[in-house]
Amino acid sequence: MRGSTLKRILVEQDVSVSELARRLDLSPQTLYSMVKRDSQKVDFDLMLRICRELSVPVERFSEEAGELPNMPDGREWGLVRHYRRLDEPGRALTDLVVDAELRRVEDAAGARADETKIIPLYATPAAAGYASPALGDDYSDYAVPASSRADFAVRIEGDSMEPYLMNGSVALCRRGEILHDGDVGLFYVDGDMKCKQYCRDYAGSVHLFSANRRRRDADVDIPSSSGVTLFCFGRVLTDRKIPLPEA
Repeated sequence: MRGSTLKRILVEQDVSVSELARRLDLSPQTLYSMVKRDSQKVDFDLMLRICRELSVPVERFSEEAGELPNMPDGREWGLVRHYRRLDEPGRALTDLVVDAELRRVEDAAGARADETKIIPLYATPAAAGYASPALGDDYSDYAVPASSRADFAVRIEGDSMEPYLMNGSVALCRRGEILHDGDVGLFYVDGDMKCKQYCRDYAGSVHLFSANRRRRDADVDIPSSSGVTLFCFGRVLTDRKIPLPEA
């Protein structure tokens, strides 16, 4: 403890050395000796008592050495003092409680990392064609993990994408994605909205496949010279790669 710092604090608070000694039930000579020296070692409990009596943080006595970040406050120093008074069984039990609480805090932090966000869930794939959910009422709020890349969702109609996307299931989608062969997307084709698997051949023609090959009648072929309007509203975020149909 730095005696010069203690002296300055006493002057600031207009407390005499003898008055502080009386409050602490110490001899004035003990405190006078501390005030006169900057390098005197002080019992830890006594230093805490002085800080508590003067309502100053412990780090105040190290201010000449520079600010000490994240120093324990009075309560934390008190816990250290109590811990030192425990016997070994008491310390072992305290360690178990502290470890358990740290795990709980870490688990809670992990749960917060997986907090949810709300995206629009359209009742039908066609409803996803709205420029904004505000333009139609065919949607509801849908919660997904905050880490999800999806920015909207649709409820699948029909069995043409089974077994990957079942009738009535929810598909998570993302707008503005570049589609590659084999990706699944929501396509606007001459006035109709379709959920299909995408493929473009060497000639530039687009093929929209049904994953359920029993529904190959629902495939859509768009030759590059057809003039058919094709627009992709978003890529469906599948949890696995869907193989393209064999030729």
